[in-house]
Amino acid sequence: MKKICQACGITEVKMLLDLGLQPVQNRFARKPHSEDYFHPLTLGQCQNCSLIQLIDLVPASEIIPKVNWLKYNEPEEHLDELSDIICALSDLPEKPVACGITYKDDSLLKRLNERSFGRTWRIEPEHDLGIAQKGIAGETIIPKITTHSVNKITNKYGYVDVVIARHILEHAIDTKAFLSIIWGILKPGGYIVFEVPDCTKEMNNNDYTMPWEEHILYFVPETLKSFFNYTSYDLVDFQQYSYKTEDVQIAIVQKNENYERKNLDSTLVDVSPKAFTSSENYAENFFQYRQIIHSYLQEYSSSVGKIAILGAGHRTVMYIKAMQIEHFIDFIIDDTEHKQGLYLAGTSLQIKSSKFLKKENISLCLFCLSIQHEDKIIKKNHKFISEGGIFASTHSMQKKSIFKLASENFQYEID
Repeated sequence: MKKICQACGITEVKMLLDLGLQPVQNRFARKPHSEDYFHPLTLGQCQNCSLIQLIDLVPASEIIPKVNWLKYNEPEEHLDELSDIICALSDLPEKPVACGITYKDDSLLKRLNERSFGRTWRIEPEHDLGIAQKGIAGETIIPKITTHSVNKITNKYGYVDVVIARHILEHAIDTKAFLSIIWGILKPGGYIVFEVPDCTKEMNNNDYTMPWEEHILYFVPETLKSFFNYTSYDLVDFQQYSYKTEDVQIAIVQKNENYERKNLDSTLVDVSPKAFTSSENYAENFFQYRQIIHSYLQEYSSSVGKIAILGAGHRTVMYIKAMQIEHFIDFIIDDTEHKQGLYLAGTSLQIKSSKFLKKENISLCLFCLSIQHEDKIIKKNHKFISEGGIFASTHSMQKKSIFKLASENFQYEID
């Protein structure tokens, strides 16, 4: 299967891991499977620049959420330091202007406003892009950011010195078109601050909740730094901030008015073999990992007790479908009010509140959410543990992960 790389433009994207048909994961239904949409989910890796990316993209019309209450929270502990770095960028005027693209940018814009920035604003989906639906982010906004809409936006707000773009670059279906269009918002010499997740920890720890149809690109520091070599922007600063589940990477790039695109059709760049080794190991380990998890949960559900998964998000959908464990799970636990009584995308598993841990006599509960929330949930449910209940994480990097638990309790013959 061949695909043109989203970064370097070379038709050298090789299939890395084929996960088969997977449900679009942002759908919640009142009846099982009534809102399902399935699409091939295949990770590929460019053999030139080594960027990991999806090969077969879900149509933009199917990515749009069917509910208006979904909201994704990104880590923010690093934003004070990042604000100081942005304010210290060279060539900024005395009272610079910054804009954001989605609601994820609001907290950083607020910090810039409190510092040296003269004015900040954000694209308003309804008024600026004609999107009436609430609770949408990059997946819905990116297709509406066109040359025409940018002209309207700059006529309304003016041009800016800095664009904030947190957790949006990895969502762009046509990355080069997106970068070209937002060029039109910037003043000459202006900056864009990109924040993207770092996939290193997930790949090194065989975390198969990482793939997601909304994430087109999967960056590690090496590929993010080299990514802008193929664009009309210069990388002027790179920062990395550590978090438990996945680290955050910051790429601050500057508009280059004199840029001339290199002819890459016959010139391959030199990339480190390490960039390929970690991803190849991640792909090769998948089937063994799945066999261990599948066998353990099958045995547990049939001879020990009932199993639930805590967290009704896209990671849970991916874990259940990729590990093929739906038949061993009784239900999903999530205390988000909007999700109560609905069904997880692509499954017949109903979402219930945490009080059902005890009501339904759950024996094993798997965490499938950001690691930083796990300790809080354990403290809140100490009675469940004292009565013999077990919490285990789907993240292999955790000391009490379901993978480690399975590996310690069973011996497997892997083909």
